[in-house]
Amino acid sequence: MSAPGLVATTTRSTPSPVRHRRLFGGRWWLVAGGVVILAGSLAGVQAYVVAQNQTTPVLALARDVGWGHQLTAGDLAVAAVIPDVHVQTIDAGERDHVLGQTAAHTLTAGTLLTRAELTGARVPAAGQVVVGVLLKPGGLPAKGVRPEDRVLLTPTTTATSSTTEVAPVTGLVLDSGNPNADGSVVVDVIVNGTQNSIAAPAGSGQVVLSLLAADGR
Repeated sequence: MSAPGLVATTTRSTPSPVRHRRLFGGRWWLVAGGVVILAGSLAGVQAYVVAQNQTTPVLALARDVGWGHQLTAGDLAVAAVIPDVHVQTIDAGERDHVLGQTAAHTLTAGTLLTRAELTGARVPAAGQVVVGVLLKPGGLPAKGVRPEDRVLLTPTTTATSSTTEVAPVTGLVLDSGNPNADGSVVVDVIVNGTQNSIAAPAGSGQVVLSLLAADGR
């Protein structure tokens, strides 16, 4: 109970001011550094993607080219490709240097041209001759022949009945023509120049062509 003459009062306590913490504990520079690193990483990724998608003009085949063919302007086209260290393409700027070079193999239209497919050597080489072989139906395998196939040319009994006997000759197919109306076909075969005696019976259809294994060229 209150003493006489005194008035009871209630004192409210005033809360002490609270000091607010700074955002991120005052380490704003860590946040800024993280943002810079993130932005740099994104820029690096974007630059890498752009670089990987950049194309360069290279030489390609505009049409089929046979083995031994000397390249002309009409054989070449330009394609835009993404460079690859595993494919040794030829820059389109080297077009003039490529013209006149020889196809080292049979090349297919639409494929990229590489240095391994070209050679400065001529076909036939020195000391070789190209013999046109007229083959009658049954005178060659049913599957036919392709450029660079290794073959054996064997004179028939009609050819060997002459006074000069002609021995069988091995050679490489250079090209093959389209069948004639009677089913015969002419195949160009490269043989050693010292064996050109096969030319006479080959041109008159008096040889048989056999396909040999590729080994032993």
